[in-house]
Amino acid sequence: MTYCDSRAANGLLIRNANDDDVDEMFRLEQKCFEVEAFSTHQLQYLINTKTAVSFVAEYQGNFAGFVIGLTNRNRFGRYGRVYTLDVDDRYRRLGIASTLLNALTEQLRRAGCTRCFLEVKLDNDKAIPLYEKMGFERSRIVPNYYSSGVHALKMKKSL
Repeated sequence: MTYCDSRAANGLLIRNANDDDVDEMFRLEQKCFEVEAFSTHQLQYLINTKTAVSFVAEYQGNFAGFVIGLTNRNRFGRYGRVYTLDVDDRYRRLGIASTLLNALTEQLRRAGCTRCFLEVKLDNDKAIPLYEKMGFERSRIVPNYYSSGVHALKMKKSL
């Protein structure tokens, strides 16, 4: 199934990620993250695992960003987790991150997930307000999540 955003007429297309996207995903992952960036092997694994939900954003025909999430289950039920959300600097402030996140959380909800979780660097003052605007709430700090001395903020959202 291909997800098409209603703003496709404005040059934004949201579609399912596939193996042909991995090189662009890796390039962008390297730009957006430092030590914690996923490798091409990890990205390929994540988009192909049976519980994956992954979308690519194209803006005016150019690779502009992507999101990867997974569904999971525990004793409380099904939940989703955002693994990575990347938007190319050239296409920021166009609503691409929120559109990708909306597509992901909607697909997670359709898959039966009642909650969604994510981790973000505690000092990421661009992403945290976006996630809060999208309905995520601060849950707790996870010490040394990314590396020694680099903490994460765990956030959650009801779907």
